[in-house]
Parts: sequence; C-alpha cells; structure tokens
Amino acid sequence: MLTQKFLNAFISLLVIANPLGVATVFVGLMSHCTASEIRAVATKAAGVAFGVLLFFAFFGEPLLRELGIRLPSFHVAGGILLFTIAFRMIFGDARFGGASADQNTYADRSDIAVFPLAIPLIAGPGCMTVMILLMSRTDGVVEEGSIVLALALVMGLTFVCLLAARNLLRVVGVSGNVIISRIMGMLLAARSVQFIVDGLRDMHGLFFS
Repeated sequence: MLTQKFLNAFISLLVIANPLGVATVFVGLMSHCTASEIRAVATKAAGVAFGVLLFFAFFGEPLLRELGIRLPSFHVAGGILLFTIAFRMIFGDARFGGASADQNTYADRSDIAVFPLAIPLIAGPGCMTVMILLMSRTDGVVEEGSIVLALALVMGLTFVCLLAARNLLRVVGVSGNVIISRIMGMLLAARSVQFIVDGLRDMHGLFFS
C-alpha cells in the first residue's frame, strides 16, 4: 500500500511537472548564460518549486476548509483541471512539449528562476492540485512522508534535466520530446478521470449516507 502511494505520487507529479518540457523552455531562456549562471538558476527554480508544492501539500487542505470547499468537490474540480492539461499535452500545446513554444517571452526578466520557471512552469496549478489531492488521501505520517519523498525525487529529476537540458534535448530531439509528451498526456488523462470518479463517489456518500 505504501509503495503504491509512493509510485502513484511519483508518476503523477512526474507527468505533470514534465521536466523535459520545462527543459525545452529553459534552453531558450538561458541560451546566452554561463554554466555557473545556469546552475544557479536551476537550483533556485527547483528549490522554490519544491517549497511552493510542499506548502500546498500541508496547508492546501486546511485552506480549502477555510474557504468552505469540501474535498470531494475539489477532487472533481482538480480532475477536470488535470484533464485539460492532459488534453493540451496530447494535442501539442507548446508548454508541454510542442514545437512552437516562444522561448524568449521571459528573456528580459531579472529573475526567471522564480517566474516563469518555478511558477508556473514547474509548480503550476496542476502540481498544486495533485499535491492537495494526494495528501488528502494519506493515512498517517509514513504515507505523507512517501509523498514528500516522491515530490523531492521529481524536483531532483527536474533539477538534473535543467542542468543537462542542452545535451538532453540534443539526444532526444524534437520528435522524441513530442512522443514523450503524448505518452505522459495519456497517463495524466487516465489519472484525472480517476480523481473525478473518486470525487463523485465521495459526493454520493455525503449526500446519500
């Protein structure tokens, strides 16, 4: 059960964070930077994204309660949001591996590590949503720790992809990036439907118990 929780969290976060897709944007943003500058920006971007998602993991659900939003409703809404992201991944949105990304849009900003890299490219609405959904279904500190570990591993992989972005994209190529994006989109679509089904089932239990 614990292994299943960890794998579920790891795969869900990996698919949504899409380190390779972020790497394609990163290459354009850092095209004229030195190796030390690339490492500094990659480190800060991964660190900020990890901190933001950790906040949503532990304080997202209490925040929803304060706003009067029940978890089953958030499960359905979150599932719909994730499905729209999956749809865009499958049909070639530039943010998720398409070939037409405008990589110079943010090139003139003074701190691209926080925006747009950490937020919203790495820790976007999809990752924030899935962290709340995953943590809402944990039972005890051990399961919560497994999800935090999964998050840390995904952020670590993202950091590595950013550092090796130029070489990585040279190996994978444009076509490989598109294929990976489509496969990840299909996995995310299936996971988002499961979130919706779980939310609707819990709603039924609330209203008809």
